[in-house]
Amino acid sequence: MKKFLYSTYTKFAAAALCVVFISVGMLSAVNGFIKFCEAKMPVYAFENSFEDSRLVDTMLSGAEAAVYNAYLNYAEQSGGNKEKTDGAALDENLKIMLASPLYKPNEVNYYVSVNDKVYTNCGAKSAKDLENTRFYRYFARDKNGSVTREGTTDMTYNRALTENISEFVGDTDAITICANISDEYAKTLEEEWNNQAEVIKDIFVKTAVYVIIIVLLLIYLVCVSGKNKDGETRLMWLDNIWTEVHLALMVGAAVAAAAACAVLLDGYQTSHYPTYMLRAVTTASAAAGGAVLITSGLSIIRKIKCKSFIKTSIICRIIKWCFGIFVKILRWIWKKLKRCKDAVKIIVSKKTNVMTVTVLLVYTAAIGICGMLVWESGAGLLIGVVLFGIAAFVLAHRGEDIDKIRVGAAEIRNGNLDYKIPEVKSSDIKVLAEDINEIGDGLNKTAAAKLKAERLKTDLITNVSHDLKTPLTSIISYTELLAKVDGLPEEAKDYAAVIAKKSESLKNLTQDLFEVSKVQSGNETFAEEKLDAALLIAQTLGERDNEIKKSELDFRVDTDKDLFFTADGRKMSRVMGNLIDNAVKYAMKGTRVFVRAFGRGNNVVIEIKNVSAYPMDFDAEEITGRFVRGDKSRTNEGNGLGLAIAKGYTEACGGKFDVIIDGDLFKVVICFKRM
Repeated sequence: MKKFLYSTYTKFAAAALCVVFISVGMLSAVNGFIKFCEAKMPVYAFENSFEDSRLVDTMLSGAEAAVYNAYLNYAEQSGGNKEKTDGAALDENLKIMLASPLYKPNEVNYYVSVNDKVYTNCGAKSAKDLENTRFYRYFARDKNGSVTREGTTDMTYNRALTENISEFVGDTDAITICANISDEYAKTLEEEWNNQAEVIKDIFVKTAVYVIIIVLLLIYLVCVSGKNKDGETRLMWLDNIWTEVHLALMVGAAVAAAAACAVLLDGYQTSHYPTYMLRAVTTASAAAGGAVLITSGLSIIRKIKCKSFIKTSIICRIIKWCFGIFVKILRWIWKKLKRCKDAVKIIVSKKTNVMTVTVLLVYTAAIGICGMLVWESGAGLLIGVVLFGIAAFVLAHRGEDIDKIRVGAAEIRNGNLDYKIPEVKSSDIKVLAEDINEIGDGLNKTAAAKLKAERLKTDLITNVSHDLKTPLTSIISYTELLAKVDGLPEEAKDYAAVIAKKSESLKNLTQDLFEVSKVQSGNETFAEEKLDAALLIAQTLGERDNEIKKSELDFRVDTDKDLFFTADGRKMSRVMGNLIDNAVKYAMKGTRVFVRAFGRGNNVVIEIKNVSAYPMDFDAEEITGRFVRGDKSRTNEGNGLGLAIAKGYTEACGGKFDVIIDGDLFKVVICFKRM
């Protein structure tokens, strides 16, 4: 199941389904829009019921709006004078405003009475004639300004218009307005309202289903994007594109798709595009926009998961670079301030420095006085030039001595301990030069003594190891002969066996010590040959198969192929043997020992790690020294030279040998340059 969920094909199928459902959802919405636009009259406007229809309210309140507009025009024509000077003008305005195509006899009827002047489109004698229908509205305003309002609906559209008519004309006009919708026409409008409401409802239901499916698919893609079945996060080639490019593509695709759909839908109502063109273009725009949004969005999610969002963002990298420059500037300022502080502290704390500063102040004051004297006579200029010449001579004199000391310090630092600083002229700097020369002599003597001691120690170990070989060989030989003597008591045979075992251990110790001394003294010769890391590990494990089976350890081997490097095969076989022996001796019984060989860049890496059976209260550098053992009680086998020999042979062959200690985990890492 996990393999199926994280499969590349499954992810691609989910993304494709997202695009398909986006296209189908858009096509469904467009079909509903076309069906809605094909209606003869747009009745439905998202009301809760037909009784709340805005169209019905507009039809019933239209007569009020017409009367209001007629009075408004009349007021503008009379220049704002509230006194009715021309009744014919008001009558003409009322006729014009009430001649609306909205009012059709036997469908939408009205009765308007203004100061006993009647206007109607249905021959009604009074407002009462229009009240016996399902939808009607009645409005009356007497000469005193009192308002009466009745109706079958609770709409408020244009309600305040006629009530505020006194703003334009006199307050003595009596107005009666009544409008209704015939029951047959109301039934027709209600059927159309229900049909249009069903179309809109169908659009919303289908769109909601598609949106839910798309959201579920996107949740799945967000969860599995950038991960494989092992839980590892990986990037795709598409993720190498700058993050800002993806964001620009997402915004551009969304805006372009929305704009294309909006323009086409609006144009369909005005220009009546062919329906097939509207369906094709809007569906294609939604599909293309959805594909770009999903592709770029998932790429950004993969970057976030793999923690490469900032790395592939131009803006973030610019901000990071600016922040780095800002930090460097702050550090530079801090260092300068610290140096100034240290310089002031040094100047104040030293007697010589205080004297130097005092002389500098006096000299500056003298130069200033000479500068002021120049205004009165040329003697001030002459004295200033003389003082400047003296100061320049003194500084040049001391600068030459300081340069000699600088050169001498650099020579000694580079290892030329025999270099001597020439004699300097300044008495106070002369002491410093002599001290530096004596430091060079001391270092030279110390280095010579250390080199001599190291050489004597190496010669001693080499000679002792060599001299021990002959008597050890004799002891081992005579012990073997003694064990073969007939009639020898069992107790004597046990003694002979102990002597043989200890003699063999002493022989191995002598041989290891001899090899360590040869490697460290540089007298060992090494042959270069092409080695296969996997084959080297397999041969070493095969040679020690019996010891491994007896050790109660589970060796786990994982080696890559074609890991070739150059080294001495015999020496590296000894290195691997020592490391396997070290694991067998010091690993905790019943645990696993991991042996790996893999490539890392241009290097071949060999790792051996195990859990120690003893507390490792030592550091990594200490354990590779001579006669250093992990078992502090020294009750286990071994002489403490195995890791020292392994490290010496590895480094002599041109590799790196590192020991890593983490709690009870002991790991050795060998690294060679890959062929």
